[in-house]
Amino acid sequence: MPSFRNFLLCLMATSTTVYAEHLKVVWSNGDFSTVSGPTGGNTNGHYTGFAILNEAGEAVYDQAYPDDHAPCTNSGREFTIEGDCWRTARKFRCNADFGGHPRTCEVKDQDGNSLGKSDGKTNTNFIGIAIGQDASCVIEFDSDSDGCPVDKGNGPLHVTSG
Repeated sequence: MPSFRNFLLCLMATSTTVYAEHLKVVWSNGDFSTVSGPTGGNTNGHYTGFAILNEAGEAVYDQAYPDDHAPCTNSGREFTIEGDCWRTARKFRCNADFGGHPRTCEVKDQDGNSLGKSDGKTNTNFIGIAIGQDASCVIEFDSDSDGCPVDKGNGPLHVTSG
């Protein structure tokens, strides 16, 4: 008959522990504009983005326009992502100012419970006769899995609604 100690050792050896992976979600938006001299040639540009990064800084999801929509809008956009990084869907919400710069952002579980909230930050830089604005909203949260595969073009995550 096996001893109680052997029974406990076997139980510990066969049990699996799932460690949560720490993730960072980033909404970003920026613009720049220059004023040209007398010869013309004003230059301007814009970028937007949404990414979920693992602790090593590698993207597990990286799309400028998730499901072909802006990730952050002034009316507030919420979209749901499912995939290999968590057992149930996660909801991502972002409200922007009129220029599209993230003002607030939040990550929720499938039941609508908040996993993290943050306020956006906007930096304005005047460089001679040019102006640039960079804005972001960042939330850190833990997944309920022990590892999210790195996005290599076909990614482990996908937008399912929103």
